[in-house]
Amino acid sequence: MMAATAHALLPMKRFLLTLALFALSAASHGAGLPADIATQLPPGYEPMAYQAGPQIEGGRRSMLVVAHRRDDSADTPSPRPLLIFEEQASKQYRLAAHNETVVLRANEGGQCDPFDDGDNGLAVKGRYFTVQNGVACGAHWTDFITFRYDAERRAWLFDSEILTSSDPLNGTPDKVHVTHAKRAKPVSFEAWRPVR
Repeated sequence: MMAATAHALLPMKRFLLTLALFALSAASHGAGLPADIATQLPPGYEPMAYQAGPQIEGGRRSMLVVAHRRDDSADTPSPRPLLIFEEQASKQYRLAAHNETVVLRANEGGQCDPFDDGDNGLAVKGRYFTVQNGVACGAHWTDFITFRYDAERRAWLFDSEILTSSDPLNGTPDKVHVTHAKRAKPVSFEAWRPVR
């Protein structure tokens, strides 16, 4: 009788374990993102990707957050605003800048998602960060846009954009196009728009 009861409880234990793992996964979707940042996301948006950004003056931290709508897909693409949050003296984060065009939408990469598929995303080095869009579905291309924190201006500025393309199936020559910022005419992170 005891063995039969234990056997009957086994499916229930598996169900509860699965439920617990699902709950843990759902809770960790935004895990690590400070609560004061999560409350500043645009209404209807959730974090898609985030990571610590460059340090700013006084050793304060920044946080880069790409947000999107829950139903974001190639069929129903949503804007993917990139939000830059800066740590304040109070240790709380304040939204400092945002751009809705630097992270490509799910339908802007042909067969593949140009930001979410593969090894693309965000890269940070020193006072610079790069948004890495790209696809490797048939024709291959990357669009890496780099910004920097300018301590003198206390602003986030465009630094460079590197576009590469190749078509290994058709043997066409690889192409690279580089655009550098004009130091005399700085472009803010919020004002930057793609040339395409």
